[in-house]
Amino acid sequence: MKVNVVLFWVIILILPLKSVSQTQKLFTSIEEAFLVPVDSVYRLDLSKQKMTKLPKEVSKFINLKELYLSKNKLHALPNHLLNLQKLEVLDLSKNNFKNFPPQLCSLQSLKQLFLGRNNIQVIPDCIGQIKNLEILDLWLNPIGNLPQTISNLKKLKVIDLRGINFSATSQEVIKALIPWAKVEFNKGCDCAH
Repeated sequence: MKVNVVLFWVIILILPLKSVSQTQKLFTSIEEAFLVPVDSVYRLDLSKQKMTKLPKEVSKFINLKELYLSKNKLHALPNHLLNLQKLEVLDLSKNNFKNFPPQLCSLQSLKQLFLGRNNIQVIPDCIGQIKNLEILDLWLNPIGNLPQTISNLKKLKVIDLRGINFSATSQEVIKALIPWAKVEFNKGCDCAH
């Protein structure tokens, strides 16, 4: 009877601690992440791996909340990324994106999206569908303007637009679209191009 009581308390007290610590574990390779049950992988960092495509295996981590893919050579995202519906943080900075990946607009749980230092010229209207977005980092992309739908992002706290040559007038228009958010710009230039 005493052994059963001890086992009961071990199961009740220690196993939950393992699952809590597992949510904090940052896996740095797909191979490492597959050493545990796929539904217990919450954070994955595949930065600086010279990837040109996102491996399909990533979509098996259905409880993934944070995915770091910065400093790779990605230029597009596959549709299997849509399996990651619990994703809250996605870092795609310093890649080779010329277009805003349309799959991002379907990731409704996204809170933080980092796309800085790519070559994105147009932000699509669908950006307004990412209703939980709090941080949007677009620094140093050759973006001409932002769509009106950016004003649908009512939870947006910060948008980083530094390194983008918006005129002072364009900056005021953008600020008026999202007055509740902190908008980071470089000093505006009304220079002739």
